[in-house]
Amino acid sequence: MSWKRAQTHAESMLLNLGLAPTKKGRQDLRGKRLVLVDDGTNPYRSMCFTVAAKIVRRRGGEVETVKPAEGEPSHAKIVDASVTQPASRQPSGQRPPTGHAVRSRKAPYPR
Repeated sequence: MSWKRAQTHAESMLLNLGLAPTKKGRQDLRGKRLVLVDDGTNPYRSMCFTVAAKIVRRRGGEVETVKPAEGEPSHAKIVDASVTQPASRQPSGQRPPTGHAVRSRKAPYPR
């Protein structure tokens, strides 16, 4: 069992799922989830699924591995993941005033 051969099969599987290879470093799979249905009986298939999961994570996607139902074959599928919006941050220049604000040099400090 060669890792290079498993990588070739994993890339082929992702291509069949509609995920074409991209330039290195692209985060084009954000909001997508790869669902791997694996029963674990074939170690080579598990290795291919592991390599595919690694590729999808590098491209910004999520990965979920589940056990198949009775009689269901092992397979992989792509679904849209629920995307959570990051909390909006205040711009750093417009902070609300606090009790220890910077005072001008001409104003005396209260005692």
